[in-house]
Amino acid sequence: MVQTAEYAVRLFESGDLQGFFDLYETVFGDERSDEWFDWKYRNNPYVEGVPIQVATDGTGTIVGARPVFALPLSIDAERVLALQPCDTMVHPDHRRQGLFTRMTERVIERYADHEAALFFNFPNRYTRAGNEKLGWDVLGQVPTYYRFQHPSAWLSTDSLVRNAAGVAADAIARGYAGIRTSLTDAPGGITVTRTDRVPADVLASLYTEAVPSGIHTPRDREFCHWRYENPDWWYRYYVARRNGDPVGAAIVGRRTGRNGAVRLTDILPVTLQPDPTVALLQAIISDTADHNAILAPSTLPTSVLSAFGFHGDTAFPLSRVSSPTMLAVRPAALDPDAWSPEVRSAATLSNWEITFAEQDTS
Repeated sequence: MVQTAEYAVRLFESGDLQGFFDLYETVFGDERSDEWFDWKYRNNPYVEGVPIQVATDGTGTIVGARPVFALPLSIDAERVLALQPCDTMVHPDHRRQGLFTRMTERVIERYADHEAALFFNFPNRYTRAGNEKLGWDVLGQVPTYYRFQHPSAWLSTDSLVRNAAGVAADAIARGYAGIRTSLTDAPGGITVTRTDRVPADVLASLYTEAVPSGIHTPRDREFCHWRYENPDWWYRYYVARRNGDPVGAAIVGRRTGRNGAVRLTDILPVTLQPDPTVALLQAIISDTADHNAILAPSTLPTSVLSAFGFHGDTAFPLSRVSSPTMLAVRPAALDPDAWSPEVRSAATLSNWEITFAEQDTS
């Protein structure tokens, strides 16, 4: 335990759950359930214990939390444990007291030089400077592609995506003719089936048949079953088949009870060929016509994304208004420059090949 003035920083304990939830609602304005906490932290199959550091004030009240989301990564064909800082919270009344730094230092000390190989995460504009101060290297932007299906719906809301939709609306309108054309050109011999139950064997088989060369999370059966048990999200699974054999799959997710946007959470194989991608996108767009937008990762063929009306947030017009997803990394060592030879390639953005499956699901 680290004691600083009236604050203590320590590992999460079993009696801290309600305090964690209270702080979460105060900071994020959202309620969380026991089921969500168990899925993400208590029952995570890749790490022992609950990987959360908390800060308490002089009364023992939790006023800060620095959790990490444990994920396996494949780096140069070697499997390692990675930790993704997320759900970081400091109570508004206790900010500017160094709690973010102290909690993060305790996380680093807890995992330094054993168990985990590296940290990676996607800091926002509030946490980026703090991460860099503690040794994280911000590698660059991971693109996200947006297909705005009902721009007027976004324009009537007070959100960052509203601004993005506004500047993209004209470009989207100009692209509708091309989208309609692409929707009529179904690839021959490919059918798409849908299910609300995770087809773990199919997903794992598609992954094994075309393992990405870049850094990614292995999509084995254990990962597929655990990753999509998040009780706060709803998922649908699409499988493209040619002559009855799976040739591709896509996973679409959305927050339960929220119909504004859906995420094309994952695609298998990660570098899917154009024909299966077209078939899968046709099915997904048909099923989600009542949703305001679809978000897709950059691992899909850009030519196909463009044909279906997706716009990347690294190019105009979205680059002018979007909040970029920045990838930051750090070795799990006390020395932030102490990259081991086995994972040194993680310090280069072009070596990563990730979808939303590797990103924390809020």
